[in-house]
This record gives sequence, C-alpha cells and structure tokens, in this order.
Amino acid sequence: MSDNKSALEKLEELIKNMWRNSGSASVIAAKHTEFIVEPKIFLGDKLNPDILKLLVLNYLAQTSRQDSGVGNIEATPEKLVIKSPKGKPLVIVRDRNIIQQYLAAKTPY
Repeated sequence: MSDNKSALEKLEELIKNMWRNSGSASVIAAKHTEFIVEPKIFLGDKLNPDILKLLVLNYLAQTSRQDSGVGNIEATPEKLVIKSPKGKPLVIVRDRNIIQQYLAAKTPY
C-alpha cells in the first residue's frame, strides 16, 4: 500500500516541486549535507499563505486578457478576485504588489 499515494499526498508533492522550481526553496548547506527547506502545505485546514501566493501568481501568469474580459478575474486597484466558471469568488487577493503587476501586464498597449 505504500505505493498507493492518496490524492492529497500527490497534490502536496506536486506543490513542493512547484515551490522548488519557482526558486522559492531555500537550501541550507551543512558540512557533508544539504537540506532543502520546504513549506508545510496546509496549516490546519487552511492553505499556507506562501503557497497560495505562489499558486495565484502562477495562475495569473497563465491567464489572458480574455479571462479578465469574460469575468473570471475582476481587478481593481484595491482587490483582485478570481472566480469559478459559475462566477463564484474562489480567491480574493489584496496584496497591492500582485494587483499592480497583474494590472500592468494586462494593460493594452
């Protein structure tokens, strides 16, 4: 049964790989060993805020202007809302740096 990982374990493994690939991982070098510092994915029943930020940034990097136009993403200078296909808010971002980066990247030239 050790080869049968649960869906949650697979998800955590994939998120940790994304964390490493994004350059967010820290390496601690000891005399004969190196340790990679990985975040705890879930803190109780909540997603780690650093992981959520990484997921949001990756999602926004993959979106197009059309996603904003059809209402999947609503952005104002105060908040950015990512919605489900049915229009239900999934994530509300209030980090001004993320919002400004998104608005600057999606502004028509």
